Amino acid sequence: MAVSRMKAATIFRGAPIVFGFAAIASPAFCGNAPPPARASRALGDHPNQPAAAPRDVSSINAIVTAFAESISAPAGGMIDRKRLDSLFVPGGRIAIGVDPKPGRAPDVAFVSPDFYADLAGRGLKTTGFFDRVIANHVERFGIMAHVYSSYGSRERPDDPEPFRRGVKSLELLQSGGRWYIVEVFYDFERPGTPIPPEYLVPSP
Repeated sequence: MAVSRMKAATIFRGAPIVFGFAAIASPAFCGNAPPPARASRALGDHPNQPAAAPRDVSSINAIVTAFAESISAPAGGMIDRKRLDSLFVPGGRIAIGVDPKPGRAPDVAFVSPDFYADLAGRGLKTTGFFDRVIANHVERFGIMAHVYSSYGSRERPDDPEPFRRGVKSLELLQSGGRWYIVEVFYDFERPGTPIPPEYLVPSP
């Protein structure tokens, strides 16, 4: 994926990444890539996807926690790229919500786990980032599950309070005795948009 320009490092959407709309120059990123000749099966057509640690993917709560841990690292460190990639189906993506501002409507930007790791690494050069699950609100049907996972973000794991809270929306697939992440879409609290109380406690 081509990158034409990067803005200054910032804590963006609850994760330390360098990001700007002008940074993305890929037609595929903008949704202009030509359609594939046929529908691709994420798992069936990619048998060499990195294996995940069984403890990370054995349950819904386990994979949500593993995602939070894999994007966490101290200042000067790097997030666990291999672990992060192993949680997703091939082609899985992270959707970064763009909050509204004067003159800018809400939007979303899609990145791969690998590209996300590149961006996050830039922010981690100076600032630590630790993501912690608050509660998971789960709904299931057949092979799929949807999770609203509330979270708190800290610069150090022992910080008494998070500098930011928000909610991740995770689409999950159960296949081959494990769970996979198909997509993560997240937003954070801001004035007028608190986390609903029902998302601060685990679902029954």
